[in-house]
Amino acid sequence: MPAVGGEPIRLEQHSRHQELLQLVTPMSWLGTRGARREGFDALARAVDTVATAATQAGGLLTAPGLSLDGSVVPLDGDTHWLEATDPVEQEVLCNLLRRHSPLLIAIAGRGSFVPGGRRDRIGSRWLADSREHLAARFLASVSQRHLYRVQAELRRRDGISHLDRMDVAPVVGDGTVLVRCLDAQVSLAETRAHVLLLSALALRARALVKEGRREGHVPQRLLEENRARAISDGLRAGLAEDRRPRDRDRDRHDQPARNQNPQERKVPARQAVRVLLDDLVPEFSRLDATPEEILPLLCLVELPGGQSLRAQDLFAQSGRSGRVPPETVREMLTDSRPGGPLLDAVLAEYPGSGQLMMKVWREALESGVSLRARRDRDRAPAPSSGRQDQRRKARADGRRGRPAGPAKGGKQR
Repeated sequence: MPAVGGEPIRLEQHSRHQELLQLVTPMSWLGTRGARREGFDALARAVDTVATAATQAGGLLTAPGLSLDGSVVPLDGDTHWLEATDPVEQEVLCNLLRRHSPLLIAIAGRGSFVPGGRRDRIGSRWLADSREHLAARFLASVSQRHLYRVQAELRRRDGISHLDRMDVAPVVGDGTVLVRCLDAQVSLAETRAHVLLLSALALRARALVKEGRREGHVPQRLLEENRARAISDGLRAGLAEDRRPRDRDRDRHDQPARNQNPQERKVPARQAVRVLLDDLVPEFSRLDATPEEILPLLCLVELPGGQSLRAQDLFAQSGRSGRVPPETVREMLTDSRPGGPLLDAVLAEYPGSGQLMMKVWREALESGVSLRARRDRDRAPAPSSGRQDQRRKARADGRRGRPAGPAKGGKQR
């Protein structure tokens, strides 16, 4: 098997589904374009090796939940591990990922696909059918004593005592964070984009720790309701906001909103994902990300007409005759280019708006300033001189019917 950073990629059989295989990559640093190119090129070669072996054995390689001949292929998830520098960062990262877990589910969730069959419009078929996933719990600490209490609470309430059954969980002893709420993807380009998204959130957690800040506690009931909506409806879901004030100013401004009907305070998941991606522009920039690399994320929220495009949708286009060519599936799983075939499809289907979207995000990533911050900066009024302020005040006083008095420190005419 090809190696990443000197360590080989392992091929393992799935513990519950004998027909599924898993490729396990070693822990590696992916903070630059070169490192990501090396890592995903090696992963593409590993997948291609498995595809060749399957063909020689008389079989076909496909992705979880993607049926080529009408047979049922089980769905599964992509498991990610993120390394933290210390227990405090591990705790903040766990809670930050917990808060965004409904959005992560909406981003990566997908339904099963059978050529010629009815489209599965569920947000995440894998999580909807799973009995081995729990919503993440807020962690006040990642000390062994506190985690023991969390395990005891899970055992008492849910009959499960393993932390790794949660969507996001700390790995005791090695300082890593386990993320297991993302559906398995059908292309390397989508997996690459998800790796960048998780890496950006890890950088955000590190920045919070350096500033001496922690991640707040989102109410568990609110989190689980939003999680259920994301699993059911994906990007079509309406997610309730956490409207609790966090400081005095927010309390003053949000007081009327808290008295409204909670159903009137839902935010479309698509809008929330767009805000999240824009908010993470500084972190994407620090990772030296390109718009091509995060294109699978942009295709969910930035295409014209509110359209969303995933790699799985390309199979529907190529399989209109009732059968997806195995070569198309193999290309998706082995194309390590940033954006992959999805980039080609976007530029072909949306030639004008697609190029504009790439241009806008390229400028944002190169500057490291979010689109919202750039808009606010451009709308800010230009600073005026002291004489201009005096003239404006005099005109205002004249409109009010008062004589224009002298400006402070000026001379009266």
